[in-house]
Amino acid sequence: MSMPRFDVDLCRVSREHYITGKAAINFPWPETTTGGWHHLSYWDREAGQVKVSLAGTHYPDTSVYFGELGILDAIHELSRRGWTIDHEIYIADHFRAAADMVLAWAFGQSKHCNVELSDWFPEDQDRCYILQLLTSATDKMSNSQRDRINQWAESQLRRTG
Repeated sequence: MSMPRFDVDLCRVSREHYITGKAAINFPWPETTTGGWHHLSYWDREAGQVKVSLAGTHYPDTSVYFGELGILDAIHELSRRGWTIDHEIYIADHFRAAADMVLAWAFGQSKHCNVELSDWFPEDQDRCYILQLLTSATDKMSNSQRDRINQWAESQLRRTG
């Protein structure tokens, strides 16, 4: 039996098992120009439903590569949006979520990475930042993982000019 790819509640969220992946990419942080625009697919307060992926559960634990960089306490933002939460909720910022997704792909066997930087990071400086973040992690990877990251990064640079 395979593991579910997401949780449908926030019970298991912790600092170690923070929300990442597409639920984090699509979390509408205020005053940001990054991320996705499909938050209702993952954060439906009216229905009281979430669909979230957790680091170290549904995604690899990437703390050895990034530490706690980009892991944010979201309780105040969730409360502001009408969610009633009785414990701290940690969510990856858009950069960490995308980096987690790229590393999950690099560690796996799939030929295609579903992270397209230009979709979520419209500004050149934001794309440069995430590429630097990923490059900083490659010295801790195997040669094949490093090669996958480098090839993906090159493809992203070709797409954005």
